Amino acid sequence: MSMSNKKDVKRWYVLNSRKDSVTIEEQLKMDGIESFVPMRYEKKERGGKVERVYTPAIPGFVFAREQRSVLADFIKEMWAMHGVKVYFAREHASSQDMGSQAGMSARQIFQNLDPLIVPDKQMEDFIFICQQDEDKIRYLQPNEISLVPGDKIRIHGGLFDGREGELIEVKGMKKKQLVVRISDMLAVAAVNIEPKLIEVIERRSEKEDKQNADSGQATALTEREVREYVDSLNELAENYILHQDLLADKADAVVRMKIQLNRLTGLVAKDKFLKAGVYVSLVMGYAATDRPSEMKQWKEKALHFAEKLPESIFKSEQRLRLALALNDTDCLEKAKAFIREMPRPLSIKGNKLVKKCESIERFLHNKA
Repeated sequence: MSMSNKKDVKRWYVLNSRKDSVTIEEQLKMDGIESFVPMRYEKKERGGKVERVYTPAIPGFVFAREQRSVLADFIKEMWAMHGVKVYFAREHASSQDMGSQAGMSARQIFQNLDPLIVPDKQMEDFIFICQQDEDKIRYLQPNEISLVPGDKIRIHGGLFDGREGELIEVKGMKKKQLVVRISDMLAVAAVNIEPKLIEVIERRSEKEDKQNADSGQATALTEREVREYVDSLNELAENYILHQDLLADKADAVVRMKIQLNRLTGLVAKDKFLKAGVYVSLVMGYAATDRPSEMKQWKEKALHFAEKLPESIFKSEQRLRLALALNDTDCLEKAKAFIREMPRPLSIKGNKLVKKCESIERFLHNKA
């Protein structure tokens, strides 16, 4: 969760009310405010019969994406016009907060806390998972999951391609699951994900190392740092190969790529997704800096490990980079085949992949 900023921009806030969540959501939509209420089926007894009832997963809570000031006006309007009390759900009070506000009532401390904000990516993943068939997900109460944060993961391939969350233990389940957690109110798990589709973005031990480190200089690169270098080198190399005639300072671009190459050359990544990403990035960097002998050293590894990945947007991105660096039409055609099979309408990442493919295909056609 993040704290609110001075800038009043649209963000996902959590609203709370004793009124039915669906009623609040309907009013938000009437006011043109984007909103979401996670729903699920529950068995309830009515008139001696057990029925399946479609009901909010967390009664009284509604997610709304709007400027804080607009939602504050909505809250006032709900009370003035409908007699319904709606509140911002708040960040938790730490022991430090409680100690620094001695003499204040619990209500006053609560009102001084920042409204709870859910980052866009986290909310996007949460909504996506909530909208899947019930046999593929499970809503979790706070007592059903570990309070200890788990490894941060990303899924590549399958129904949950591109989704991020934590890999944590769930009560009553043998294996750890992908969980998207919204504070301590609710979490949703995407169940039965194949291990081969899971990429570890950041291990819990790395988070602890960062918090406990006495200095800012790490003795070894964390997976997140490696990923940042890979992304930086890919961006520099792609831009250089595709648009070098338009670059104002080619020498500076080459120097920056060489710095990233020096950081990545010789690294051994354990995670298969990161390993493929590093090798492909090295091929890109050496191709862009016109060092064919070094590029050849990594070419076979890049092709091998990229092809071992499950079919996904990430795998197609690697194929397109190899197509660009190696002038490899086979990699290009495989990426195009994956794009043709992608479900429509395309996601934001899917649209980006299509644009990247079109740009690289034009470049290779003109080059031929």
